Amino acid sequence: MNLKPRFLLLTTILILLSGAGIWLFSQQIALNVLQSWALRHFETQVRLEKERSLQPVIREVALARQFADSSILLDWARDPQDDGKKRQALAEMESFRHNFAEHSYFVALLASGDYYYNNADNEFAGQEYRYSLRPDNPDDRWFYSIIEQNRTIHLNVNPDIPLKVTKLWIDVLLRDGDQILGVVGTGLDLTNYIRAVTTAPEPGIENLFFDHEGAIQISRDISQIDFASITKNDSEQKTVWQLISEKDQRDELRTLMATAQQNAGEVSSLYITHNGEPALAGVMYLPEVDWYVMTLLDLDELLPLSTFNSIFILAAASVLISLLLFNLALNRHILRPVTKLERAITRVRSGDTTVPDLPHNMPGEVGRLLDHFAAMAGDVIHSREVLEAKVRQRTEELERQTLTDPLTGLLNRRGMLQQLTLEMNRLQREDSLFGIIWLDLDHFKDINDRYGHGAGDSALEATADHIRTHLRAYDFASRWGGDEFLILVKTPDPHLLDQLGQRICQVVDEMELPQGGEYIHVTISAGSCMAQPGNSLNDVLTCADKALYRAKSAGRNNYRSGSQHTG
Repeated sequence: MNLKPRFLLLTTILILLSGAGIWLFSQQIALNVLQSWALRHFETQVRLEKERSLQPVIREVALARQFADSSILLDWARDPQDDGKKRQALAEMESFRHNFAEHSYFVALLASGDYYYNNADNEFAGQEYRYSLRPDNPDDRWFYSIIEQNRTIHLNVNPDIPLKVTKLWIDVLLRDGDQILGVVGTGLDLTNYIRAVTTAPEPGIENLFFDHEGAIQISRDISQIDFASITKNDSEQKTVWQLISEKDQRDELRTLMATAQQNAGEVSSLYITHNGEPALAGVMYLPEVDWYVMTLLDLDELLPLSTFNSIFILAAASVLISLLLFNLALNRHILRPVTKLERAITRVRSGDTTVPDLPHNMPGEVGRLLDHFAAMAGDVIHSREVLEAKVRQRTEELERQTLTDPLTGLLNRRGMLQQLTLEMNRLQREDSLFGIIWLDLDHFKDINDRYGHGAGDSALEATADHIRTHLRAYDFASRWGGDEFLILVKTPDPHLLDQLGQRICQVVDEMELPQGGEYIHVTISAGSCMAQPGNSLNDVLTCADKALYRAKSAGRNNYRSGSQHTG
């Protein structure tokens, strides 16, 4: 029997078995209704918390933003030494002080570090300048942390132990376009506010407010609040991540926060494990305060599911048995053969030169597929071996052509640049010294003009032969371009470099090329340079070029040693 009839029969059996479980799963509708109700109730609860709890903070944040946008304040911050602008700015600060709920403000300037402050008692009237902030002062760390984070608004909760109150500090960047001039803001007493915000209207509901790093700012449990978040390292903070035991749930919450920020005012939800118990968590981004609010619903408290345990067990057993039977058949007739086929394909793709061993004589379409692939794999492997051999041969030929000058048989400019780069790297890494000699045929244009380009080519070939004869096996020579040659000599001895340069000039000078009944006399000029640690390749080439120029200026047909420290 082929594969298709077998699976049709198996599907019929599975449908009959699953039909018995459908009736059990119909009871799940009741649970879905309850969960839908809980989610709608939850979304309404989150929005109500925002309206009920955050209005005082939102008002202060909005006023602090206006404070930071004050044209008078900005004009003074650009030129804080101007006494007239300072008087106007102090008057503007005093005006905002009366409008803030706590009748206090602060202004800190980045350029000078000057910190201005006045409180509800007008205690510092005429003495608003209090002190100057310093980057090396731990107490001033909050200010520079705000500047580094470059977020327009920061809300930071701090306790005032002597006064037994909790303060919410609202910090807003003072900006001139993209330039940060300082930080301004005010404080708000949260002692009673925290109690009102975190008191849930019914049991099983808990509210948390936290910032972008997850640092908890407001919570019913005071010990969870991360006071002075902005001055702490990540490892010191008390965060919402510490309340969630599962890593994948923490990752999902981070994703949810990004979604909530893009859709401010909308509630996003997920299921988490909180204090070892399942809970439905909803997150909303509050752009007015740049915080997130998370409302936790205790499902065991609000939505007991124990009455549905028998339905869950029966439904799970039915699905499990059906899937187990289906999985056994699928593994035997499809998955195992296909897995072996996939491994064989991977081996062939990776370059394995052996024909894969696959199951034989399997019935149906899968068996025929395996047989066809085995035959095809043999053909592919053979074709690949033939093609790879041709490619290797062609690649070697192309490599030789791209690095070798066809006329002289020496390296071309590209090939020499590769060797020079390798030697420069070795020089910087191992202090392995080397030198170069730059040679140029004298009056080469006259040879071409008088005797023709064929004679010029002969002169280049003969010169290349003499250069090649006098080099060691591990030195390199190239036709650098036109009538120029460049030699790389691996030696720390400048005298050896000088001897080689002088010797090549000498043997070329003794060379005579027959041409049409007469002889062509060829000479060269040469300049050298020793590479030193810390040099660049351009430094070494420039040094040798200058030495070559001195050789030409001295009448040609001579050699000059170059030095990078003496022009």
